This record gives sequence, C-alpha cells and structure tokens, in this order.
Amino acid sequence: MALSLNKAATRAVRATAPAPRMVAFRRVACRAVDKEQVLAEVRGIISEQLGTELEKVSPGSKFVDLGADSLDTVEIMMALEEKFDITLDEEGAEKISTVQEAADLIAAQVASK
Repeated sequence: MALSLNKAATRAVRATAPAPRMVAFRRVACRAVDKEQVLAEVRGIISEQLGTELEKVSPGSKFVDLGADSLDTVEIMMALEEKFDITLDEEGAEKISTVQEAADLIAAQVASK
C-alpha cells in the first residue's frame, strides 16, 4: 500500500513541477597537437631561414647563437605563422629567444584554434 502512495505522490509532484529544460553546453574545439612534430617543423624552418645545418638547431638553441639578427627573427616568425596558419602577437613573439620557446608558443596557438 505504501508503494502506491509513493507513486501517487510522485505523479502529483511531476504534474506540478515545471517541464525540464534543455541546457546548452558550449563546445570547445581543441586540436591534438604533436609537440615533437611541431618542434621538428620549427627546427626545419629555422634551419632553412638561417642557412644553418639542421643538426645545429637544437631545442635549446638561441636565435642569436644561431646567427639570427632582428630581421632574421622577423622572417622566421613570418615563416612559422604561414606554415602553421596562425598569427603570433608581437608581445609573445618578442619573448621567444630559443627554438623550444618558439615551438611551445606555436603548439599552444595551434591547440587553441
């Protein structure tokens, strides 16, 4: 008997309760980024832009130590933007001094696209 009372009470509550609402969730697209692949491509672009052997362009290499001047650095950034279809803001690009820092910034930008 108690069971039937609970069913009746449940029906009464459902009848007076507002209809359920659909809740929309914002979709966030996030591309998986292979950081090692990004690093390899960054190294290749830097090597090509500077005319330096790829083996000399290590993740810890500083652009200055590779012989890059400010114009070279701008050209490298432009080549990276074109390759990865991104736009590096000037503030972020100015903070980059090593190959790894460039690869990390690019990987983060690509992932957030």
